[in-house]
Amino acid sequence: MEEPAVGGTGLPHSRYVPNAISALAFFSSRLIATVVQLRFVDKYWGGGYTGLNALSNQVLLYVTLLELGLSQSAASLLYEPILHRNLARVSAIVLALRHDVRMLAAAGSLLIFPAIAYSHRVHGAVPLATMVGTLCCIAASGILQLTAILLQVFLNASERLDRVNFTFAAGYLLKTAVGLPLAIFTHNFLLLPCAIAALTVGELLSLRIAFRRAFPEFRTEPWRSTAAEIRKRARFAMIQRIAGVTYYQSDFIILSITTSLVAVRDYAKFQYVSAALLSAVGLLAASVTTSVARLQLLHHGESRRRQYVTAQSVMCLIGAVLMLAFWFSAPTVVTLAFGADSAVERPAIVLFGVALFLNVVKVVDDIFIIAKGAFETGYWIPAVEVPIYVGTGILLSRHIGFAGILIASIATNLIVSAVLKGIVLAQPVFDSTRSQWYGNRLRSMAIALLAIVPLACLYVLGKNFLHPTLMQFAVTSVLALGYMLLGARWILVRNTRYPQSAPQV
Repeated sequence: MEEPAVGGTGLPHSRYVPNAISALAFFSSRLIATVVQLRFVDKYWGGGYTGLNALSNQVLLYVTLLELGLSQSAASLLYEPILHRNLARVSAIVLALRHDVRMLAAAGSLLIFPAIAYSHRVHGAVPLATMVGTLCCIAASGILQLTAILLQVFLNASERLDRVNFTFAAGYLLKTAVGLPLAIFTHNFLLLPCAIAALTVGELLSLRIAFRRAFPEFRTEPWRSTAAEIRKRARFAMIQRIAGVTYYQSDFIILSITTSLVAVRDYAKFQYVSAALLSAVGLLAASVTTSVARLQLLHHGESRRRQYVTAQSVMCLIGAVLMLAFWFSAPTVVTLAFGADSAVERPAIVLFGVALFLNVVKVVDDIFIIAKGAFETGYWIPAVEVPIYVGTGILLSRHIGFAGILIASIATNLIVSAVLKGIVLAQPVFDSTRSQWYGNRLRSMAIALLAIVPLACLYVLGKNFLHPTLMQFAVTSVLALGYMLLGARWILVRNTRYPQSAPQV
């Protein structure tokens, strides 16, 4: 394994930039492939097949959740031995993860039978054979991705996440470029999921080659005690992951109960835009988590606290810029993607932006929790936050529609999540006193909101002087991206000159 390089600014300069670039490439490729598939499937086969294609993506997501938090747990245990080149420990962790993942993949393969049973209960005009074949192919793809998790975990923990992201980015585009024309020219939709499953094998082989090149010293070591350690930490990681999925996926269900499916449709158009932006931020956060973990291991006390404060300032700026961009540009994106038929009023769009800002800001907390492997500390906070959010959302949305669920999200972020994190996580995870943590959070948010005032003026000028709307959207989006990157760069250069301390080997 290559030793980590640490530059004069205290940042591991060799890997975090390509990792971040690869995260954006992965996000863009996935978005392009999804949109192209939906549009062409709808054009050539109609709404039933479009729904089946969307359902397949959801099935693939749930199959990959079968790893039960083992990936985050194992990655957090790998950071220190990789940094200190403890090859025996690294091999033991990889072997333990490989054993558990294989067991989960074997159990997951049984999901093919429920998929067949579920196919009989789906209402639609799609032939049963096509539906069964599609769901089986997608389930097989998910199981193959599940077996590749140990390769992804090692490459991520060794700051080679760019190889994972570029592999999957190329995979999304190649699956679409191969499977879609085959399906269209042969008038057989089933060739698309078949191509996806076949090319997933290629992704697995590519990751295996990257793993062998990155870790040629991999060898057999005793791993059973290490497996127990991974499983113990994985329990807490899975609790937080389930809470996160519930938090971000429950709004449609709440609105369908308290309002109507029409309201869900209008809400979903803007929620998809917000979720896409938050997903991009999440991928960027994942790309720098290993760099953050190494910095936390290389430094102590005040330096670690400064790292958190710096990352928090950057994330607050990103969240503020995205909030502003959402306020001005989300209606344009929704119109381009879904048409102009939308009942969402301006106050609700403002609330959407505020909720997005707060959700982006708290991503920095997740980065440091994962980097330190502190899943046991405060693992119950999301379990408290989610029921309060769901209960408040149901209550408010009954009276004021989907604005109520947005207010519930904002309130739980400010009152529950922030307050409890300051009490429980400030010292053990963020190396701060409670007063320091609350003060830094409020100051970072306030500075970020003030920093976007000039950008807001540019948005107003663009709205008044740039026409048509598409040109206005393109110009203002480029300006916002440049402003955000320059601001983040300035914060990093100004605040990340930590004193060097050599790692203990």
